[in-house]
Amino acid sequence: MTNSLLHLQTFGQSIWLDFIRRGMLTSGEMQRLREDCGIRGVTSNPSIFEKAIVGSRDYDDRIRVLALEGKTCREIYEDLTLDDVQRTAELFRQVYDQTDGRDGFVSLEVSPDLADDATGTVKEARRLWQLLNRPNVMIKVPGTREGIIAIRQLTADGINVNVTLLFGLSRYRDVCEAYLEGLAARMARGLPLDRVASMASFFLSRIDILVDSLLDQRREERNDDKSRHGLLGQTAIACAKVAYDIYREIFHGERFSALAVQGARPQRLLWASTSTKNPSESDVKYVESLIGPETVNTLTLETLHAYRDHGRAAARLEEQTAEAHDMLDRHHTIGIDLEKVSDQLEEEGIRKFITAFDGLTESIERKRMAALKEPLDGQTLMLPGYDSVVQKRLNALEQTRFISRCWQKETALWKPDVHHQEVIRNSLGWLHVAEKMEDHLDALSEFTEEARRAGFRRVVHMGMGGSSLAPLVFQQTCLPETRGLPLTVLDTTDPATILKVERESPLADTLFIVATKSGTTAESLAFGDYFFAKLKKIKGLQAGGNFVAITDAGTPLVKQAEERKFRRVFLNFPDIGGRYSALSYFGIVPAALMDINVSELLARALRMVHVNATCVSVKEAPGIVLGAVMGELALHHRDKVTLLTSASLRALGLWLEQLLAESTGKEGIGLLPVVGEALADPSVYGEDRLFVSIRAQGERDESLDRGLAALRSAGEPVVNIELEGPLDLGQEFFRWEMAAATAGAILAINPFDQPHVQESKDNTNRLLADVRQGSRLPEESPAVIEGPLAFYTRETGRSASEMLRRFFQQARIGDYVALLAYLTEQPDIDQQLHMIRGLVRDRLHIATTVGYGPRYLHSTGQFHKGGPNTGLFLLITADETVDAPIPDRPYTFGVFKRAQALGDLESLRRHGRRVLRVHMRGDVAGGLAALFQALEAALETSTHDSHDSTDRESAASMDA
Repeated sequence: MTNSLLHLQTFGQSIWLDFIRRGMLTSGEMQRLREDCGIRGVTSNPSIFEKAIVGSRDYDDRIRVLALEGKTCREIYEDLTLDDVQRTAELFRQVYDQTDGRDGFVSLEVSPDLADDATGTVKEARRLWQLLNRPNVMIKVPGTREGIIAIRQLTADGINVNVTLLFGLSRYRDVCEAYLEGLAARMARGLPLDRVASMASFFLSRIDILVDSLLDQRREERNDDKSRHGLLGQTAIACAKVAYDIYREIFHGERFSALAVQGARPQRLLWASTSTKNPSESDVKYVESLIGPETVNTLTLETLHAYRDHGRAAARLEEQTAEAHDMLDRHHTIGIDLEKVSDQLEEEGIRKFITAFDGLTESIERKRMAALKEPLDGQTLMLPGYDSVVQKRLNALEQTRFISRCWQKETALWKPDVHHQEVIRNSLGWLHVAEKMEDHLDALSEFTEEARRAGFRRVVHMGMGGSSLAPLVFQQTCLPETRGLPLTVLDTTDPATILKVERESPLADTLFIVATKSGTTAESLAFGDYFFAKLKKIKGLQAGGNFVAITDAGTPLVKQAEERKFRRVFLNFPDIGGRYSALSYFGIVPAALMDINVSELLARALRMVHVNATCVSVKEAPGIVLGAVMGELALHHRDKVTLLTSASLRALGLWLEQLLAESTGKEGIGLLPVVGEALADPSVYGEDRLFVSIRAQGERDESLDRGLAALRSAGEPVVNIELEGPLDLGQEFFRWEMAAATAGAILAINPFDQPHVQESKDNTNRLLADVRQGSRLPEESPAVIEGPLAFYTRETGRSASEMLRRFFQQARIGDYVALLAYLTEQPDIDQQLHMIRGLVRDRLHIATTVGYGPRYLHSTGQFHKGGPNTGLFLLITADETVDAPIPDRPYTFGVFKRAQALGDLESLRRHGRRVLRVHMRGDVAGGLAALFQALEAALETSTHDSHDSTDRESAASMDA
């Protein structure tokens, strides 16, 4: 099959890589990209080096050496970057020679602080050119007004220049003019022109991001959707096609011909910023649309692999150029000044590079000052008895090139069949989402400022599962900053909780976020309908201004948001599943509204991305190592991943619970996350645990310290992870996503589907459909009623303790007990449930979990039905003391919640799970107290019976 990347060369276009890092050079990855993918050059910028140096261990040893030599931060930076560029230039020198100096270039940018200093830019560029001392390097100079002056002089000096940050057509003409004038000046001095090379880098996707937002504003201001028809997402490509017309006009014209006779080379157009930022558009949009002769397209690794996988090569750059000119004219007609757009983007681009450069400098300084301290990531392993099998697994992952194949989105890593591979292929966007979200930070900042100006005082985020758990982590872990809005996450159909949110929120001043990937999640839509009806009574037709939607493109929620005139719709990336969406709009929008430093949050995520990247050894990739530990120990029957968090990070456990359970609990295997279980003496644990301690640096917890010391002394396997602070949540989200994907590959399951989640939803929908037809929810007759407790099971019994004793006598070694509580989540209820789980664990020596319904249906519910049949499920329901109607439905939230409980009960039974439903009549606290007493009596008897049985078995064994 023809390599689509190599095929582009037949159209006269060269593909360069928009990324550089040392590990790619030392591992041979860069050479493989040159040979296998036809990469003909490499570009860099301050942001790229910031990610590479700060976000990896590649440079730590060199920084350490240079620091000990007394080098300054600036000297260290130059040593690292110059060395990378020189090595890469040597690697691509063959391409340079074979193409007679047309390709094979590597670029290094002058300091972004010099963007408005022509003299300083010339001085800096000359110095770097001399230090690099390679014919196939380019010095990147921003195409600012002062940059134009520098470009003219540097070209006259014979220095190869890559003009960066071009967004506008008039500025592009200025750049071409500067190049021609520089060549003419050089020719006048009798100097050769044949080896002077230059590129004009036209930045694309950022144009569409800004212009599309302006088009949306025009639509809202004028209530006119027709004027923007055909313009959304098309401005950048139109600009590129017109720029190419300018290129041909100038470099195929008479003036340049006179220079060409003397050996001058045209200043080729380079398409930059070509990764698609709009999730509803093709991920190869800026590649396929701009294929044409004498051009260069510089791609990120993600876009490179995407085009190689499904790109379609054809000469399209010269098509529909007249339409492109007309399209740009239309912008002027509707009041969008593209020159102002260009100026704004130039200013923002320089500011971003300065920010990245400053961040890089600060990080190098920190590493310099801490040269002899521990490296970036605080993850340590203590695996007595399992070190050798884990090392063997890591060696196997290295030999099979797991990391590089994962980043290339090779679906066969997980499943060989076509159906699974299609699901997996459309679920790997989380690998690159942190980098993509960085491009939307300005727009998010503008939106949060808009929300503040609109007078909002609170945010209520309404979703289920992956759409709500990352926001819940932010709500419970991070306090809103000075200008931030307090966040409340609503992810339950419990009517008491919904009414509490309503009471505590000044509705007119509350911004409601309806979050659902599919746009069809019943709970999210019901929440939205409820509060929209309330706001409509207050604000009438303006009610939609209090609402925001986060969903995929083309979902029913998008249509509803348009009809109700929501303030904003954030279209998420379609190739990201809910539980892997923490670093996408689902997590970042509420974080931004809280005024959390999302830029730093994403930066720390990207550091974790880079220590798990393709050029890193498996044993040095913390996410891969963690996944290998979990997957391998699960194969050795330690499948209960017991998460021990310090107090400030407890909410992270809920997110991890869904990620691990829903990703791995299928095909009769999986990792059961045990969250919130109090530490106990090691003697109460079975031999099925892997303990993971996650704690914040400097947060003292003597109880946790003692418990961990006891576990280590007892020889239990323990993983320790330490975070600097709340912003490290960014790195943890990615670490664990990579770990879940790795564990899934080891367990040979698809970690990106959730086949059994839908089953309980279907049962619920069927029950509610009956209610719509006038029926009541079906209720069995209780087997036993004792005080406030009613037990529902197919067996008979005489008392509560007898029912519970019979139920728990089914427990086996390696089992777990799950309390599925359809109750109002509040501190006193939570405390009683944890007393019950502690009693069960200590008496039966098996793992316990607690899940509030219906939240767990979108989380551990997949594991309950799809994982191993090792669970005993105590499903707890109660009478509703209050209720709330759902607009346009013939049932209330209380009925909805009960239908969800009954639907899951039916599903558990269908899968042959051991399940007992306990219903509490009247006061819930009293009912839980009665349940605890009955359970205490039952387990006392059950424990004695178990001991007697064990003694009889031992005696029988001795007799035999």
